[in-house]
Amino acid sequence: LNALFIGVTSDISVRSAIETYDTDSGEGMYTDALKSGWWLAVDLAFNGIFFFELVVRIMALEGRFCVGKDWQWNMFDALIVSFSVMEMTLLSMGLKMSFIRVLRFARVLPSLRMLRLIRFISLVRKLRIMMMAIFSSRVMLMWSVIVLILEMFLFSIIFLSGVVQYIADAPPNNTDVENMKVFFGSLPMTILTLFMSVSGGVDYWEVLKLLLVISHGYAMLYMLFIVLTVLAVLNVINAIFVNDAMETTRMDKDLRMHQELDETKMELERLTSIFIDMDEKGMGTINLQDFLKQVERDDMKIAFALIGVHFADGHTFFKHLDANCNGLLSIDEFVIGCIRIKGGGILIDMDVRLKETKAKMKAWMRDHQAALTLLSSRVQLLCDRFDIPVH
Repeated sequence: LNALFIGVTSDISVRSAIETYDTDSGEGMYTDALKSGWWLAVDLAFNGIFFFELVVRIMALEGRFCVGKDWQWNMFDALIVSFSVMEMTLLSMGLKMSFIRVLRFARVLPSLRMLRLIRFISLVRKLRIMMMAIFSSRVMLMWSVIVLILEMFLFSIIFLSGVVQYIADAPPNNTDVENMKVFFGSLPMTILTLFMSVSGGVDYWEVLKLLLVISHGYAMLYMLFIVLTVLAVLNVINAIFVNDAMETTRMDKDLRMHQELDETKMELERLTSIFIDMDEKGMGTINLQDFLKQVERDDMKIAFALIGVHFADGHTFFKHLDANCNGLLSIDEFVIGCIRIKGGGILIDMDVRLKETKAKMKAWMRDHQAALTLLSSRVQLLCDRFDIPVH
């Protein structure tokens, strides 16, 4: 609501400023929509709510307000609320912000309260992915800007040398020289011209026809600059940004969990649809004969292959899916069995059963060894009692 209020008041302020300028009724004074009417009351209400919230958070968090998990946001909120209180104090004192140019910037800072919305970005997954991709690409953005500036700097030096020679030899009142002053009047202006050429701010032909007047060679260099920047440099930068964004989303644990949940949901829907197609009789269960008839269809084989379920023999496949071994396959058995096959559940079950069998074998061997030891001691005892020699 506060962000919407700031937008509405900004629109009203600029309209009021334009109207004052057109009617020349403000005598050059800085107009503001918040100086009168219920707009001021609404702004006071918002500032009061933010101030009360800040005080409550300070009392609740105590020292953690400055050193806790969200201390950056706490300091940001404290700064914005402080400037808002200062602004309202100055307005209540009757000071005119138009005459205090040093403090005029303070009137812009309360608008930064809209940045508080960034704290709730994590609630919208798609928006979170976008913001994470932007933040993770900040280093690449810096190097991309540096590369573009270096490239435009080198080409600007070349073009400026041609412009200097042309202007030195040009006659007075040359119209092309006037246009060159606009596009190539200085090194920064030349760099800006090249940047606007590749970003759509300037039409290619406006710059190219000036370079054609100087020399066709400079025109060819300009076209080479456009081709290198648009088709090579910018495309490579875009590819790197996309790759960094994908890597960022893969490394985030919460995003991966949501993606896995979405894939599992989609997989369940596909398996349910396959079972419904196989159950032509609508009984809710499928026997062995009907199952073998269905899985031999080409479209069913393709459907199973698309979800990652592969089998060589339909009869063995049915026996694996039939968990209760009653000869009928229900939708629950079908879906769970297919998920286990796709996720490697069979290999896990085999490994567990091998370990269980190995443990049982070791226990049987220990019991067998203990029984043999006991039997040997009993035989030795009997032989000793009846004086029977032991060979």
